[in-house]
Amino acid sequence: MTEAVHEAQVRWSDPDQLGHVNHARYLSYFEDARMAVLARSPSGMPGAPGERGCIAARVAVDYRAPVEYRPGLTLRVVTTVAAVGTSSWTLAQRLYDGDDVVADCECVLVGYSYADGKPRPLADDERAFWQGYA
Repeated sequence: MTEAVHEAQVRWSDPDQLGHVNHARYLSYFEDARMAVLARSPSGMPGAPGERGCIAARVAVDYRAPVEYRPGLTLRVVTTVAAVGTSSWTLAQRLYDGDDVVADCECVLVGYSYADGKPRPLADDERAFWQGYA
């Protein structure tokens, strides 16, 4: 299984009044990691012009532990593929603070034709790319 690793720099504005990184910021870290993988994929970026693109159909996050803000804090997002279907694929993402798992995310992405305004089946090269992460 291939995994993509993304380093997420925690910003000074990310924690709440208690000093914990706000739960909504976790979604941004997961999204940034997804965009980095999508930028390298043949599926294209969400909203990209042309025949290929994708949309997020579902995003679910399980919060495991709070992250306390520390200057210079970097969190690690590891992304793999849990499933590949006819027109969709499911990313499994895990957020780490050092060796500690702080959140898990599942994101279902659907191949989408922005020109046609509807879902589309994955092409063979897309399927091969995403199965390489499974």
